Amino acid sequence: MTTIEIGLNREVVLPLLDILHPVMERLEHEAALALPVVDDDDEELADIWRNGLLHTQTDDCSTLMSLFDDRFRESGIVRIEVEQADRVLRALSAVRLKVRETLLTHVPDSALEGTDFDFAGLTDPDRTGFAVYMLFATLQEVIIQHLDQ
Repeated sequence: MTTIEIGLNREVVLPLLDILHPVMERLEHEAALALPVVDDDDEELADIWRNGLLHTQTDDCSTLMSLFDDRFRESGIVRIEVEQADRVLRALSAVRLKVRETLLTHVPDSALEGTDFDFAGLTDPDRTGFAVYMLFATLQEVIIQHLDQ
């Protein structure tokens, strides 16, 4: 089994993980993106479909958060089995979307995705949200680069 190992600064990451608790709770009950409308003629099928998507999202997020276990707290190293990389990538996307929606409402998309960004001009809550957003964006990039090799 191949493992991707990523070293992170625990002193930076652990406080950011604490901020994620409300975001993770929302992701247990809300899709990261608005769910597409399905055929209303079969409400039971639509409910099963929606619940399945939420269940997968919740499982993916649990997999992601399990990476930050006691081993991470001791070593600062996140270990991702290649077989679970897709789940982790989906969860990272879901969390980033929900962080964008809940913690970064005042920050335009162009600022989040651009290289010219005024971090000092943000409020403290926006700075924290931005740090979480960028941490997870960076994790996504590192995982994808490793998978491409």
